[in-house]
Amino acid sequence: MQSSNPSGVSRRTLAKAGIFGAAAAPLLAACGGEGGGDKGDGELDFWWWGSDPRHEYTQKIVDAFLAKNEGITIKPSPNEFDSYWDALNVSVSGNNAPDVLQQDDRYLRDYADKNALLALEELDIDLSNIEEGTLKTGQFDGKTYGIPTGVNAMALVVNPALVEAAGVAMPDDKTWTWADFMQFTTDISASGKAIGNSAITFPNESLFNVFARQRGESLYTEDGKLGFTPETMNAWWQMVIDLRDSGAIPEASKIVESFAAGQDQAPLATGAGATEFYWTNQIGALQKVLGSELVLLRVPGESEGSQPGLYLKSAMFWSVSRTTSDRAAAAKLVDFLLNSDESLDLMLGDRGLPSNMAQRERILPQLPADQALGAAYIADLTPDLAAGPPVPPVGSGSAADIMLGVFETMIFDSTTVEETTASFMEQLSAEIGA
Repeated sequence: MQSSNPSGVSRRTLAKAGIFGAAAAPLLAACGGEGGGDKGDGELDFWWWGSDPRHEYTQKIVDAFLAKNEGITIKPSPNEFDSYWDALNVSVSGNNAPDVLQQDDRYLRDYADKNALLALEELDIDLSNIEEGTLKTGQFDGKTYGIPTGVNAMALVVNPALVEAAGVAMPDDKTWTWADFMQFTTDISASGKAIGNSAITFPNESLFNVFARQRGESLYTEDGKLGFTPETMNAWWQMVIDLRDSGAIPEASKIVESFAAGQDQAPLATGAGATEFYWTNQIGALQKVLGSELVLLRVPGESEGSQPGLYLKSAMFWSVSRTTSDRAAAAKLVDFLLNSDESLDLMLGDRGLPSNMAQRERILPQLPADQALGAAYIADLTPDLAAGPPVPPVGSGSAADIMLGVFETMIFDSTTVEETTASFMEQLSAEIGA
């Protein structure tokens, strides 16, 4: 089911804005076939998405791997995010999936349930330096279908210069509440120096999940159902309306403009907005565009609920196709990506702080300033975290589109808070078969 979208802002526009970390992937049109067997031919198709800098360093990793593994050939297929999923859908449906590929948590179960991914226990990959909690993010039904490349965390990214210009004190992020956040952003907006928060991440299901987890709930349950109550989502939407009415966030039309502008032109990046919620691996791009220092604060409400809502999210996963023609070669490549000095010296924190804890410790001194900022935030946060959420169910990739649609009708006052919640829950339940 698709939600209404009166502003005409597409899900892919939001991906451009960088606020969801992933765009909607098309569901597979057909199941994979019986597989191509394990011919041991040494020929690997290797697919990933990302920016040009990621493409460049990943090719250098491939070259380093090939220099150490005679008899293996690799056909690299870099792509940008939207095109990646379109191409992968076609490839898997045609029983021609890449041997080694990047995966995203929203779609990991979709592809595994379509019998497109290999259970990685069947391969010789050294996982001894990856913590159990990190590994679990790619596991379900007792098997591992994705090995995390690295981890990141949600943060409130703050422009301290604008906060100071507004004459507002920085909060104690270990104790502040959502009410404190509302006052903080309202006071910034009232100063006339900047907008307190642009509101472009309030229809982000990952951010709502943090809010729900703080109340002892979750976006999804372990068995793939909705894991939150209507009361919790009503509270979330009511906070958004209260922020809008107080001036802490812009009017509806301005919020839509910010969606469409893209991450580089979003209020935080242009110096017009003082705060926004982002993943830690997005800080570098924001700071580069802004041209000045940013500060990372914990999401509000971590100390006022029944448990912390924040968690370490796997930035992305390495997966292997069930139809790979050479399981041993695919295993060698994944092992090299995860564990080798050559790989991590080039990758650093671009795919999240490395899941290999020994490599994470080793490269910390090499991290550029923006990645070091995220690393310090994660290191400070980690001791206080609860266990992460379950792997999202099949159909969960639709959540972002649905949440955006109901959010937009609400901020334009076309629906009430309660109607917005009911619509979201009804549509998402239909998508995940709950």
